[in-house]
Amino acid sequence: MDGPPRHMTTVGGHVIAETSKRVPDLYADPRLLAFISGLVGATALPVPDPVERHVLNILHRRGDTHGAHTDDCPYALVIFLEAPDAPEDGGLLEYVPHASCLRDLTTGQARTAHHQAGDAYLLRSDTTAHRVTALTRSGLRRTVLNLACTTPDATPHSTPSVRHLYT
Repeated sequence: MDGPPRHMTTVGGHVIAETSKRVPDLYADPRLLAFISGLVGATALPVPDPVERHVLNILHRRGDTHGAHTDDCPYALVIFLEAPDAPEDGGLLEYVPHASCLRDLTTGQARTAHHQAGDAYLLRSDTTAHRVTALTRSGLRRTVLNLACTTPDATPHSTPSVRHLYT
């Protein structure tokens, strides 16, 4: 992804599957896949790669950030377990749908969203350039569970970032 800053703690799906029963059960629940399918208007399927099926991304130090990127899978259901209370604390999602490149995030096109613990969003993550702004002070945490989905017609692709971040 051309070297954007990624200062965070991560846990890959393979580790989550070894240490949690609930997250893999949630991920495999046909009702969740049916819900996502209804939202996107296509059949949502589990991702074959156990590393990127479900991951945790944790920002917990001042300056932690998840730099500009797109995901390998078409959809990401992001569930907020912890989040800064105020937008000025950072941890904001910045995104540009249907981006032509990651630089679109810096051209005034980006939208910004603040989330609270307990929130969730579904993102078309392979065509939406997105990033998370840095935490602005110590003592803050932003922890999200990302559940990745694919579709039958999705073109599989894989970037090296998945292996660098989650293994």
